[in-house]
Amino acid sequence: REALAVAAQLCGPELERYGRCVAASPGSWHQDCHQLSLSVTACASNHPLVRRIRRDCSDSFGAFERCLRERPQSAAECGPHVSQFLLCAQNVTQSATPGDAATATPRDGPRG
Repeated sequence: REALAVAAQLCGPELERYGRCVAASPGSWHQDCHQLSLSVTACASNHPLVRRIRRDCSDSFGAFERCLRERPQSAAECGPHVSQFLLCAQNVTQSATPGDAATATPRDGPRG
């Protein structure tokens, strides 16, 4: 939940546009919304916690993406893959240091 909250906080507009696109294109969202998906990914990848989730949960996220590619008309069948990924992401956020989830800004540099 924390990682999703961070992504929503940092990338709310991108997520909203992507969500609207997916909802409006049930049969072709994977093509129609690809560019919006990339903008969400680019935005989210700037946060340390999100980077950590991407690294540590790449297997479960990859399985979810494969499921979506194989079943573009019936994404609901990919629910178990989403659950696996969310469980992994939850484990990462629970083991994260407080600084990871606290803010998207870089930590203070050396003082001199």
